[in-house]
Amino acid sequence: MESKQWVNLTIRVVVALGVGFVLWECALSGTRDVSALGSFFGMAILILYALVLFALFGWPLILHVGERLGNGLFMPSDANFRVAPEYSLAESKVKKGRYAEAVDEYRNVIAKYPEDIYPHLRIAELAVNHLSDLKLAELELLSALGKANGEDSTALAAGRLADLYQNTLNTPARALEVMKQLREKIPGTKQARLAEERIAVLEDIVLCGLEPARAPDKIANRPSRYKM
Repeated sequence: MESKQWVNLTIRVVVALGVGFVLWECALSGTRDVSALGSFFGMAILILYALVLFALFGWPLILHVGERLGNGLFMPSDANFRVAPEYSLAESKVKKGRYAEAVDEYRNVIAKYPEDIYPHLRIAELAVNHLSDLKLAELELLSALGKANGEDSTALAAGRLADLYQNTLNTPARALEVMKQLREKIPGTKQARLAEERIAVLEDIVLCGLEPARAPDKIANRPSRYKM
């Protein structure tokens, strides 16, 4: 737990204890005997304190759990990506329909920030949707997967690559192998559990006799072939 979280928790505990002490004193001063806390006045005090505890601990916990559940397998936080100004230059090329030039701009981003996987993902997307170059898309997704070093970024890259194999290239066996690699790379995580669910589906498809599973080759970055 981060230090900031510890401070927030400590403050809430102190406030809860302080409010509890004040309410206890109010209850005692309003009755002649401690046993009178079982009366209507005592119950009102207890209900009020329960609401205070819920506001301090219950509601923040609900928000935290909801946020965690809302994060899907392939929806990582923005912290996984570097916000580079060069993105806007590349995307301006996309808006003008100059997709090959956009790829080259993203290559420049990769040269400056080699650990950033987003340019690889974006090039793959452009390759599939606008350049009709599925091999380029596969190579970029393999590069992104090879660079990914976090649970979310690894799941994102693996999910995109599995989508390409299953839905675009119609090779579900290769998608199955990618999901198995993901499960082995980040065992015991939420992403691994979700990958397990997809593995079960893909295994049913592969068992229908489409093709034997094989591991995808891991290929490093390659220069762009789209020089204008």
